[in-house]
Amino acid sequence: MQPKLKKILDVVVHVFIITGFLYAAYQVFVVFAVPGQPMMLFGQAPQISFQTLIIRRLYAMEFWIIFTAYLVYLGFRKRIWKLV
Repeated sequence: MQPKLKKILDVVVHVFIITGFLYAAYQVFVVFAVPGQPMMLFGQAPQISFQTLIIRRLYAMEFWIIFTAYLVYLGFRKRIWKLV
C-alpha cells in the first residue's frame, strides 16, 4: 500500500475514533445532564429517573470502550501498518 494512502487511512481512523468518544462524552455530560447540575452527578443521582441514570451509564461505558480501543490502536498501529 502506498504511504500516502496509509497516512490518509490513519487520519480517518483517528478522526472516527475521536469523534466517537467525543459524542459519547457529549451525551453523558450535556444531553443527559441533570438540570442545574453541570457535568457530574455527585449527590443528585437519587433524584434523577432510573432510565436517565441507565442511559448515562451506557454512554459512559461506550466512552470507555471507545477510549480503550483508541489506546490499543495507538499502541499497535505501527505493527498494523507494517502488515498492510
